[in-house]
Amino acid sequence: MDEFARPEGNKFQGYYRNRDGFGGCRIELREFATDSALALLRIADPVQTDLVQGYSLPETIGDNLMTPKKMAKESGRFPAFGKESFFIPGDLKRAVGAPVSRLATQNGYVLMGLSEFAEGVGIENRERNEWAGSPDLLITSKLNTVVARIARYRELSQAILLTTYANYATGNYATGASLKWATTGDPIHDIRQLVLQVRKTAGQSPKDGWCTPTTWELIINNATVKQTLKGLVNFGSLEAEMITPKMFAAACQLNNWYVGYATYSTDSASIITDGAVNGGAVTDGYIWEAVNSSCAGVIIKGTGGGIEPAFGYTWERQNSPIVESYYENRTKSQIWDYEHFFTAAITLNTAGAMYYSIA
Repeated sequence: MDEFARPEGNKFQGYYRNRDGFGGCRIELREFATDSALALLRIADPVQTDLVQGYSLPETIGDNLMTPKKMAKESGRFPAFGKESFFIPGDLKRAVGAPVSRLATQNGYVLMGLSEFAEGVGIENRERNEWAGSPDLLITSKLNTVVARIARYRELSQAILLTTYANYATGNYATGASLKWATTGDPIHDIRQLVLQVRKTAGQSPKDGWCTPTTWELIINNATVKQTLKGLVNFGSLEAEMITPKMFAAACQLNNWYVGYATYSTDSASIITDGAVNGGAVTDGYIWEAVNSSCAGVIIKGTGGGIEPAFGYTWERQNSPIVESYYENRTKSQIWDYEHFFTAAITLNTAGAMYYSIA
């Protein structure tokens, strides 16, 4: 596209030839500004000015696996009990007049501590005045970006805990390099082995499972899975796209199966470009594959009480998140600060099991 003329008396508009690459072109009147930051906000083409392009955060799974628990304070201790209830004492039978046997427990606790995650955005007066849409839309779009960035950090912190095999009890994790899910293996059988392991070590069966996108592709294309799930639906044959997480969960005797499709971007530049339009290139990836690209597991999920057996919780302050707004005279800007207090933590490492490096 090249400029060849400007309307008389209007220094902010110009006529441009928009070449289509096949020898033809059309003439377009476009607006521009000497201030590039303001020019980005001006819309001269005949499009709806109340619409903007933006990236929203897709459905995350971290909170489905590590139940959020609201806290009144930023730190504290939860009482923790061991396997006292697993034992059958020999002195439970009481004779007439004999003292009642008394339970003796070792006092333990789980530490809880919250961290603050915050980021702010500002809208300068000139920026707001030049915005082609409503000011509320500009504010919302910027705040949505902040919220999505912090939400991705939250998802990443949860994913790292669940996909790092060292966070599980000895015997509750194993390499999946020899499982052969890509060929002749049996994912349903193998996941059931994880279920039984957790059932044995934690005293109850896990009801929720998860995997990375790479692992899910192995599962839905596995011949044994297709053959097993064929009995759940009225089809003579079963294709990969017909297999759902709900079906796989039912075959493994679980309530839910989650696939971690949330994405994030990284940048190797010394100054992060943040993936801005016309900015530097970024590397895209799946949050749940940050530690290991091919893993899967099962967990006992907490109900929110905070003391029942559960692999982990996401502690969160009661009045969080918070958005504070104020006017900054020095920059002639209205500022919005978004802050969220939370921390994901493992509370019982025997309440989960996983395979890593599945092939």
